[in-house]
Amino acid sequence: MLKALIALTLAATGTGIVHAQALPTATRLAEAQVGVTYVNGRSDYSQKRFNGFGFYGDLDFRHGIGVEAAFHYMSDGQPKGIYERTYEIGGRYSRRYGRFQPYGKFMVGRGVFNFPGDQANLAYNLYAFGGGTDYRVLPFLNVRVDYEAQKWLSGPLLQNGLSPSLLSVGAAYHFK
Repeated sequence: MLKALIALTLAATGTGIVHAQALPTATRLAEAQVGVTYVNGRSDYSQKRFNGFGFYGDLDFRHGIGVEAAFHYMSDGQPKGIYERTYEIGGRYSRRYGRFQPYGKFMVGRGVFNFPGDQANLAYNLYAFGGGTDYRVLPFLNVRVDYEAQKWLSGPLLQNGLSPSLLSVGAAYHFK
């Protein structure tokens, strides 16, 4: 009986010492990427489509929750013409399906609008909804297609605000 009690005590207390699985030495708390984009958009201030560029950075935490910061610049291509520049930050939700990672996002920020002929250059608050997908080409390289609908709030010279829509295509370095 004493031998059985000692064996049971050793079995119950010694399992942490003798288990065969290695403990993880490090776990990733988040995934990050930074990228550049070509931007094509429609501003409701003009009938022309605007072209430009953008930069973005994503930080994705566990369970698909993350944050994104973005900069967009697009213009009508004319000297002293119209341009729109935005600075945004917000939340995003994504899911991974093999090499694809579709996402949705909600952003807030500030937009700068340059009126025709350099009449005025004013900044407005804005919010945006959007989404797209990242495609993992290589372990360190993602390509992206993104759509964003912005709503600029009203202010001086823009009584009804603006509602531009942007389509962008780009590539990002994914930090491993």
